[in-house]
Amino acid sequence: MAVRWTHITITVSDLERSIEFYTSFCKLSVIRDRRREGGGTVWLGPNLSSRAKPTFLLVIGQGEVTSRMDHLGFQCEQREHVDQIAQGARQLGILAVPPTDAGDPVGYFTIIRDPDGHLVEFTYGQPIEGL
Repeated sequence: MAVRWTHITITVSDLERSIEFYTSFCKLSVIRDRRREGGGTVWLGPNLSSRAKPTFLLVIGQGEVTSRMDHLGFQCEQREHVDQIAQGARQLGILAVPPTDAGDPVGYFTIIRDPDGHLVEFTYGQPIEGL
């Protein structure tokens, strides 16, 4: 039986604020807003054509944030993108770890906090293909 990883779900305190964060910093798009269907979650993923199916999603649901994961990881196309994200996060007071070059295989990275304190890492140079 084939099994594949399709999504991760986190609880957020304010859906709209979290949608803004993940679409702005992580360049995700709202793939499906289940609130319009009577549900309580919003599915976020890469911006794809309307016919394409995403391979992995971040699902957010509003509620009390009682625990946090370690971090979400996003790969940048250029090292400078890591610096740009860190600069924007610093201006908003959400920079957790400034840009750091940890060498192979970790690469160049920065870590910022989403509106509920979940950590989000942006890397350049990790040997992971990503989406």
